[in-house]
Amino acid sequence: MDIGAAIFSTEYSIGPAELAQALEQRGFDSLWVAEHSHIPVTRRFSPPGVTGELGRQYFDVMDPSRLRG
Repeated sequence: MDIGAAIFSTEYSIGPAELAQALEQRGFDSLWVAEHSHIPVTRRFSPPGVTGELGRQYFDVMDPSRLRG
C-alpha cells in the first residue's frame, strides 16, 4: 500500500503499540510518532494556525523513548 500514519501521541490518545497493530492489520506500512517532548520556556515562532498559547496536547505529548511496546 505504501501509506503510513502519524500520531501526536498523548496520555489521552490511543497508545502507539495499539495503533501500530491496528494499522498493520489494515495494510499500512509505517507509523510516525512525534518525538519532541520538550517545549522551550520562550518561543519566537508558533506552529501554523496557532495564535496565543500552545494547546494542551503540546504539553502532554508522550516521549517515545520512554514508551514500552
